[in-house]
Amino acid sequence: MSSSQPSAGPEGPDDAALVRACLAGDDAAWEAVVRRYRRLIYSIPVAYRLPPDLADEIFQRVAVKLLEHLPRLRRVESLASWLATVARHECQALRREGSRFADRDAETVLAQAEAPPQDLAEALGAVEREHALALALERIGEPCRGLLSALYLEEPAPSYQEIAARLGRPVGSLGPTRSRCLAKLQKLYLAGGGPALEGD
Repeated sequence: MSSSQPSAGPEGPDDAALVRACLAGDDAAWEAVVRRYRRLIYSIPVAYRLPPDLADEIFQRVAVKLLEHLPRLRRVESLASWLATVARHECQALRREGSRFADRDAETVLAQAEAPPQDLAEALGAVEREHALALALERIGEPCRGLLSALYLEEPAPSYQEIAARLGRPVGSLGPTRSRCLAKLQKLYLAGGGPALEGD
């Protein structure tokens, strides 16, 4: 692939722009897609309780299938769901490859892939929500990204005075800014296909 930048708005390139850039031969766009969805893809074999080396293999298989199917994807806005579905299929395909596990406890590995925990749907739903929120936060831009990250993601959480100094804003402006940023985050989350949050 060659190197050409996808067009990016103030909130960064969306999936459609990245896919177009990938199809145009942009290595950076492909790396951005892989980086954006890496955690989501890995979460599927983890939910199936597969060991790390097999999780790595599942990730590689899904990446190859994405590269193969990229020109034929009909709904780029459903990319996250497509990737999750492919990852689940690849996990289940382990049942058909039992001979590859002669050097490990094959029965245990394959039983886990064949009979995932009953709370798998719940676990995958949580991962999809987290992924959609992370993607919305990635797209939201500043100062919202910095403010929301400081308020909800940093440990220990900085004080309002520290956040105000960091962002170069009056302390009194943080409350209204927080409300506007949360509303914007919710719109981006839903626009990105995020599943309903509890209480919605």
